[in-house]
Amino acid sequence: MQEQLNKIFELNNSLLQLAENLQDEFSKRKIKRDTLTSDLFLLCFFFTKASKTASAIVHLCQQGYAEDAYILARTVFEIVAKSLYVFKIDSIDRARAFILYDHIEKRKRLQKLANWTKEKSIINQEVEEELKKEEEACINLEKGYQIEEKKVRWSENLEEVTKEVDLTHQYYTSYCLSSHYVHTAIRSSRSFVSETDKGLSFYIGPNEQLSQEVLIWLFDSFRQIVREFDNRFNLGYQEKVSAVEERFGEFMKSVINQE
Repeated sequence: MQEQLNKIFELNNSLLQLAENLQDEFSKRKIKRDTLTSDLFLLCFFFTKASKTASAIVHLCQQGYAEDAYILARTVFEIVAKSLYVFKIDSIDRARAFILYDHIEKRKRLQKLANWTKEKSIINQEVEEELKKEEEACINLEKGYQIEEKKVRWSENLEEVTKEVDLTHQYYTSYCLSSHYVHTAIRSSRSFVSETDKGLSFYIGPNEQLSQEVLIWLFDSFRQIVREFDNRFNLGYQEKVSAVEERFGEFMKSVINQE
């Protein structure tokens, strides 16, 4: 068990190192924001966010806090699903829809807040000003992207997104199971408290529970955004990414054989 845990730590650290190398290679090319289409800029954001979160997950698992790392692993999975969804078809249009949708949602939330303050007879000039900015941003994006708000097609239903990008199995297994920790469902209680002969026992300190499960899910998700970033920008790391993926495949075979 400890040998397997050490191995999956090593594999994730190797992948993180590759991600760092890709960032360095990208920086050498001095690519400017205005030279990128919306989808490629979005990929830069997705890749960077996934890389930082993946690093945090590994660190938490090393410190014995895999339950909290499990929650963050959902974020990496969501990033991968969104990225694959964008690049599945009509990537520029989908990227633009993703960006515009974010402004539309913020405007809706601000409008609800503004309505609530009026109901409570609260004067909040800051909310009104922020709402006006978002309304203008939506109008400008619609014009710039040549897309009408009513025609924005961005799916926030992750279940539907994962079906389109062949991540259904991961969604119904790791993603749904991790929701127990996100929402503090009673099913997750066994990781924190249990009945013993001497009464209730509390698991507050660090431990290795869930570490291997979380790190396997992390690698399987993170590798996909690493590969996508490398391929889209042609950074030249295809063989190295494939090599670490092959090592992961061999590792998974050994895990299955020991079950």
